[in-house]
Amino acid sequence: MSRTGLKMRGMSAHLLPASTTGASCAHQVQFYDDEKILVASAADFLAGTLAEGGCALVLATEAHRRSFRMRLSGVCPDDKIVFVDAAEALGQIVVNGKPDEHLFNQLVGGLLDTLQGRGKLRIYGELVALLCADGQHEDALLLESYWNRLATRREFELFCGYPISVFPGTAHAAVFRHVCQAHSRVIPIGGTAIMAPAEMAVLQQKVLSLDDEVLRRRQAEESTRARERDLAEFAENAAEGLHQVAADGTILWANRAELELLGYSADEYIGQHISRFHLDQPVIQDILKRLSARETLRNYPARLVCKDGAIKHVLIQSNGRFENGVLRYTRCFSRDVTERVAREEAESERNDLLRQAPVAAALLVGAEHRFELANDVYKSMVGKFDLEGKTYEQALPELCARDDTLRILDEAFESGHPYVAEEHLTLVERDGSGRFDERYFKLSVQPLKRVDRLYGLMLIAVDVTDLVAARRGQERASAEREALLRDLERASRAKDEFLAVLGHELRNPLAPIVTALELMKRRGDLKTSKEQDAIHRQVQHLIRLVDDLMDVSRVTRGKLTLREETVPLASVLAKAVEMVSVLMEQRQHTLKAVYPDSGMLWHGDPTRLAQVISNLLTNAARYTPLGGVIRLETRQEEGSVVISVTDNGRGIEADALPKVFDLFYQGAQTIERAAGGLGVGLALVKSLIAAHSGTVEARSAGPGQGSEFTVRLPLPSSDQLKAIAPEALTISRGTGLRRRVLIVDDNQDAADLLGAIFREHGHDARVAYEPAAALTLAPSFKPEIAFLDIGLPVMDGYELAALLRKELGNAAPLKIFSLTGFGQPADREKSMRAGMDGHFVKPVEEAQVLQAALSIDMAERTQA
Repeated sequence: MSRTGLKMRGMSAHLLPASTTGASCAHQVQFYDDEKILVASAADFLAGTLAEGGCALVLATEAHRRSFRMRLSGVCPDDKIVFVDAAEALGQIVVNGKPDEHLFNQLVGGLLDTLQGRGKLRIYGELVALLCADGQHEDALLLESYWNRLATRREFELFCGYPISVFPGTAHAAVFRHVCQAHSRVIPIGGTAIMAPAEMAVLQQKVLSLDDEVLRRRQAEESTRARERDLAEFAENAAEGLHQVAADGTILWANRAELELLGYSADEYIGQHISRFHLDQPVIQDILKRLSARETLRNYPARLVCKDGAIKHVLIQSNGRFENGVLRYTRCFSRDVTERVAREEAESERNDLLRQAPVAAALLVGAEHRFELANDVYKSMVGKFDLEGKTYEQALPELCARDDTLRILDEAFESGHPYVAEEHLTLVERDGSGRFDERYFKLSVQPLKRVDRLYGLMLIAVDVTDLVAARRGQERASAEREALLRDLERASRAKDEFLAVLGHELRNPLAPIVTALELMKRRGDLKTSKEQDAIHRQVQHLIRLVDDLMDVSRVTRGKLTLREETVPLASVLAKAVEMVSVLMEQRQHTLKAVYPDSGMLWHGDPTRLAQVISNLLTNAARYTPLGGVIRLETRQEEGSVVISVTDNGRGIEADALPKVFDLFYQGAQTIERAAGGLGVGLALVKSLIAAHSGTVEARSAGPGQGSEFTVRLPLPSSDQLKAIAPEALTISRGTGLRRRVLIVDDNQDAADLLGAIFREHGHDARVAYEPAAALTLAPSFKPEIAFLDIGLPVMDGYELAALLRKELGNAAPLKIFSLTGFGQPADREKSMRAGMDGHFVKPVEEAQVLQAALSIDMAERTQA
């Protein structure tokens, strides 16, 4: 039997009257007047269990112990039987002349422990008989009850021996009857009578008459024991902790739930002072004091210390058992509320945080959403301050009629799912005026649960009205900005289209002018040489203006294309100087150019670099008074080539230096001192140099101190040096074969003059002003080269090219070149896709178109 089970039965023995208790095994009594009869009966009782491998405990006088040893010698080994002096044992359990149950349990329980596990136990005891011999019959009956209660906790059989002499006469008949009632079996008196025959007869008759009463009582006690067992099982296995505490605070018993709550075994817990297990000593002292004063405690909070050091929060229900006005013991129930206390503490901390939160917060409980808490921010938000205890609908009827917050609360409570809205529109009453403002809140509704049961909602609202207004302002600004960007893009496209059309329209009339000048020079018309030079200068200036405008357009749209090659740097600089030579002469400037060695090579677009340097030289020439000095110098520094253009002109003010490369910036000018230009030259310089991974910088000491522009470009890599461009072919009159050239342009002047150029160089040139005439002429003329204007009437140059190739077939191989005022990369790509062999932008140089004819000569010579 487990220790827990023993303690359980001990509890029930205290709860029930001693007269109804009894062991499941026999508790018998032998009345005797002859020692030999006692020794024989008791020895047989003990021998019965020893013979079956059991054990025995003898609490007897010294004389009886000797007799038992003689009778039992040889029956069992010494470790199966324990002999104890009954008088000494009685002395250990008597306090102030009365037996003490606690001491009795300690003594006898300890003896039983020594025999634990040695088989079935039988006990012979004379402690009660010794008390009767001293005339302490009441104390003897009390001690019998101790034995009976112990028997409910421990398994043993008990044999008591009473000399009949301790009941001298009929005066002790009542005591004699109580002794018999305390035992489950009464053995009639044996031996020779030492009493008067009449008295012996009376006692013998009483013994015999008790047999029937004992039988009836035994049946009743069996029924009572069954109820006791049920009650004991009920108490021991109750789901709530139960324990019994003596008046002095000693723990007498505890059930399984109590022990499991604190983690102690029965031996570790029972017998200790109750205060040892209370964390707060003033609390247990108050509990004991109140119980001693006959108070009944209900839901008294306390904190108990577990074996592992953990703290358990309990509610104690307790009252006391009093006898003759004195507290005997207390009955205590311990209800574990640790989780509830932890939850309540957590909820209290949460509520404190919500009260102090800088955002609106409220707790609503139940399906009706009754306010349990609302912090000051929430109350200010809704304009109401008496919310606690009211339902949401009672407290805020105006809001219920104006927004959907109540619906959100209902849905969150019914579903158990949280609700979050980044911008929840709520109407808020201000200052009790009855006027409502629209406010936006970041709203969070979180379900609250206790032991998996939804009991309420936590509502958090953060006012984001200003953020919403700011975001919407940003959205409007962004929309306006996007609309503006679209407008700018449309304007930019319109500008690009305008520039393209402008370039085309300007180049068309320039083409015949340039061609006419070439013819006039070739024919040696000296009378108009001065006028020719003037026209040439202005035409070249106009061409550069158009080129710059078109290049700026390409750069701003990211469509600038570089045609890179490795060339001698000196040749590029010489080309740039040639481009501005007329302007230098006109402005009467001295240009001092220091060219690099012919071996210094550079990799990039030579045309663009020549354009950059010519723009810098042009800028210097314009902003330097007549007769100025301009220097062009080149040097090599740390893997870079440095090209500088220096003048002694007007200089640049300090605040204007950062702006000189801005598009259309021309500095402070007066009408009298206007230098001309569109303000795109330096902007184009910066873009073109950046496209070559270089830098350009402007410096000036101030007005009247001149200026210096410095360009830094990387030197070519070893791989780039392997691809050196061949020298330009020299065009000379009458070189190569005579070619049949077809020119188609609706600008008759341009067509006629270009035809004249080819005829001057010995070629057979025919001119058509519309596609139909060209298609009529081609089959008989069989042209080898054709220059087609793209912007023709009826059909464009691309369609005409396709028809010409179809008409002529393979009978006459034909090279066709575009001749147009549109010179953007997209225009060149379109020409290539249309099958053109080249793309010329008006006005064209004589050398360019003649080079086309010469390239055919070169190809034929190579094939030959």
